[in-house]
Amino acid sequence: MKGTFLYDELSGRQLDIYLPPHPTTLIPAVIVQDGSSLFHQHILSLEKMIECGTILPVVLIGVHPFNRLDEYTPWEAPALHSSFPAFKGEADTYLTFLIEQLMPYLVQHYSIQPDHGQHALIGASLGGLVSMYALWKELSLFQHVGSLSGSFWYPHFMPYVREHNLLAVPQRIYLSVGSEEGKGKSSAQQYMVPFTKELHHILHDSGISENHLHLHIEQGEGHHISQFQQNFVSALKWFYGVK
Repeated sequence: MKGTFLYDELSGRQLDIYLPPHPTTLIPAVIVQDGSSLFHQHILSLEKMIECGTILPVVLIGVHPFNRLDEYTPWEAPALHSSFPAFKGEADTYLTFLIEQLMPYLVQHYSIQPDHGQHALIGASLGGLVSMYALWKELSLFQHVGSLSGSFWYPHFMPYVREHNLLAVPQRIYLSVGSEEGKGKSSAQQYMVPFTKELHHILHDSGISENHLHLHIEQGEGHHISQFQQNFVSALKWFYGVK
């Protein structure tokens, strides 16, 4: 590895950070949910793409949640199963942390420019849910948003996006889902694929053209980390690919 992988902490929260070789103040930040779980297996291949000029240099910031069931959910909801706790719905507080604490900290301590115009927010599963929810919270700082197998089954989320207008319109949105996700489920998770397709239509109907909106259905794949990781790489190519 020619770049640097390091650990930092902010307000008691662990940050996993990758800095590319020779960073400048013009490098965009990619804020990633669930720490480095989406990118640590692909650091070398991502670095090679940067070196070859396939994608622009980026700083990856993996943000560890205190409790993903709470911080990645937009409002309170009962648990899907009696063996799990209920969702507390603390996404608004978490997103405020990203804007008011994390980004200023990154600007001060790393090679991040606040008004770069190419920063990204991305996550998988519930992390994909909170990343997409940000579009309805006027977080215009993030010009690229990625949701990998986003948990759009979450109670009342689809009615919410049907009834409310986007408050932030990013440059590019990347959606992905495995074709087998939700199969065999009796809960709302059975609607993973149709809800992802519907959200794609909602975003398109809101005025986001196909040049700025990408939906990838991973054929034969279910809801698992290796699929998320591969689509994370694809999302970065979509956001930062060099033509």
